[in-house]
Amino acid sequence: MATRTGDGYVFRTDLRLRPDPGATPLAISTIAAETYYESLGQNWERAALIKARPIAGDYVAASNFLEAVEPFIWRKSLDFAAIEDIHSIKRQIHAHRGNDAIAIEGHNIKLGRGGIREIEFFAQTQQLIWGGRSRKLRVRSTCDALVALAGQRRISEEVCGELVNSYWFLRRIENRLQMVDDSQTHTIPDNDQKFQQFTEFLGYRNASLFSSDLGIALNKIANHYSDLFESSPELIGQDNIGGSLVFTGVDDDPATLNTLRRM
Repeated sequence: MATRTGDGYVFRTDLRLRPDPGATPLAISTIAAETYYESLGQNWERAALIKARPIAGDYVAASNFLEAVEPFIWRKSLDFAAIEDIHSIKRQIHAHRGNDAIAIEGHNIKLGRGGIREIEFFAQTQQLIWGGRSRKLRVRSTCDALVALAGQRRISEEVCGELVNSYWFLRRIENRLQMVDDSQTHTIPDNDQKFQQFTEFLGYRNASLFSSDLGIALNKIANHYSDLFESSPELIGQDNIGGSLVFTGVDDDPATLNTLRRM
């Protein structure tokens, strides 16, 4: 579906989000999926399933499946180490993409520091912590989740407002980036001429004003994201060797590799 032809493409689809993508066919039974999530499901898959919804086919069957996996997603008691597990996914992205620092030109506004993914993780991790006890937090939209968290006094109204505004600002940039050559990109142009053209495409008369606005947004997001995980304890090894021990996702967690080297 994602293959480009002379007529374009149908839809961009990430098939890795299905249960155990390395060992299962593209379509499996709902019973097989339920069994996987109950026995082998990872915390990042809980976060991904928050947004799951039927878009085609048998809506009744899809709704029944989502209802069946609710106990997997929304647990009344969740070990806070699971939140470190989710956080490790972001560290893996940073290590793989080399986007641990905030920049403007050449910055990835989705996966980079202070990007869209950090807003999503900020909301989803707290949904996973508190959503098992509050159905009001079980919403798919990132911005709706932030508003619900503020309503439950899990975050301040100020933090909610800043993250919601920054989210839509980055989404507008993302849409404009992908309108250029219809490419699936999230990276700000690093060529001076293309950067200037892009800022004008966004409606800025001055590229420096755009750089300032983007820098402010990225730093606000990064600060709120860092504050959320600031008190997150490191996982401890069997021999009391301090450090993260997280085995999840597809890529290696750099902090876990450092811990293993010290053992």
